Amino acid sequence: MALPLGSNLLISFLLCFFIRYGFALDATDTWRDADIQQSSYIGGNNNMDPSVVGSSQFGVLWKIATNENELFYAKPLVYTPTGGTQLLFMASSQNIIRTFDAKTGVLLNSRQLHTPFLQSDIGCTDMPNTIGYGGN
Repeated sequence: MALPLGSNLLISFLLCFFIRYGFALDATDTWRDADIQQSSYIGGNNNMDPSVVGSSQFGVLWKIATNENELFYAKPLVYTPTGGTQLLFMASSQNIIRTFDAKTGVLLNSRQLHTPFLQSDIGCTDMPNTIGYGGN
């Protein structure tokens, strides 16, 4: 039994779509946003020596000042490029993404992706004040 013409077109489109985009991952891409343990650390040596972490040397290295009412719900991402400085990426409820030198806390880059929604405009009570990036 033959399928109607529309069905054949739909099946052809879906096959082409999945063949093209279903295998579009690079060798370094993963289906997760981080590692299996969800530590938010990707790549290289994480510089977390257990003897240092368990000692008095381990603690807060630096602090940053943020905008009024700016909150951070998304987990930070740590990345160490090959031969480079360890980087820390943070995204806030005000839709600001910042990149820091993870060791010194020096701000390397900052960008507001879009003006966040006001909590009062949309009636969402999950986040106070502004609703921006709150993802994983």
